[in-house]
Amino acid sequence: MRTITRTPLTSLLAVSLSILDLVSAAANPIGPNPNPKRGLVYVPNKKNPTPQDDKIWIQAGSPLTWYYNYETKPSASLEGGSTPLEFVPMLWGDYNNTLIADVDDLLAKGYKIEYVLGFNEPDNPANSGTGGSGIPPESAAARWKESIEPLAKKGIKLGAPAVTGAPSGLDWLKAFMAACSDCTFDFIPLHWYGNFDGLASHLGTYSAAFPNQSFWFTEIAFDHQPVAPSQDFFNMTMEYFDRMDSVGKYTWFGSFRSDVSNVGPNAALLNQDGGLTYIGAWYLNKDQKLAASVTGNDAARTRGVGVSLLGVTAAAAVVAAWLV
Repeated sequence: MRTITRTPLTSLLAVSLSILDLVSAAANPIGPNPNPKRGLVYVPNKKNPTPQDDKIWIQAGSPLTWYYNYETKPSASLEGGSTPLEFVPMLWGDYNNTLIADVDDLLAKGYKIEYVLGFNEPDNPANSGTGGSGIPPESAAARWKESIEPLAKKGIKLGAPAVTGAPSGLDWLKAFMAACSDCTFDFIPLHWYGNFDGLASHLGTYSAAFPNQSFWFTEIAFDHQPVAPSQDFFNMTMEYFDRMDSVGKYTWFGSFRSDVSNVGPNAALLNQDGGLTYIGAWYLNKDQKLAASVTGNDAARTRGVGVSLLGVTAAAAVVAAWLV
């Protein structure tokens, strides 16, 4: 008679978790450190400030190399860390501003100001609650010529207005460039909130519309998704951006706590207590074992078990059944 030997449950669990770790490690490649592409879009909680969280981004060993905050002046809480971040000023909308004077002041103080960003989602209506500056293309062109274009003569590289990921964004940008045909654009910032296939298609569409152009993704996330799709999108996107020559720089949209996230708790880099999520740890090139929780969602605050990366959990279950 054939004898069947069953693996003890503790050994089975250890093997399953080892498989999860191995596949997870393969799915989460560590990028360059420092990473000249990877930056921070700084979104502080103005209603209930948590300045202690800001130390996370400038700690020793951080791969982050630059940041922007939608403003023309740097954020004091990101100054003086072990990892200095290059500040990239931005003129958010169409209004009287001090951008040129602020850049001159920063240069005089010894700051390295190599880039400036244009308007934020001008194709998105202002006061819609989604961050759009709502500027007609012709008005944006006039403001650009007055407040941004002069910086090109100082050797500063200029990023075109960052439109939304909607089809209307491309139409707006084409109209803007037609109205600003004699303006300088050194790179084009893009925003994307959706799945990976859509992201790749979005970049392809803009690459075809603006050949030989460099692109920055200054807002990127798969918003309002369950844990697994959020993490899978993050891993595929980081690997993709790091190897694509056409992607000059990028920032993940989620440098805030999960309980104030407007893109869903699973996209946030920090949980509701200010600890790193798995995505937050990965973004800083840290082992996920150093994360405070799997994600910002309370239902997934246990560490290690329950993370699903493109079927990793299912694969471990199959192997476990085979061992039994």
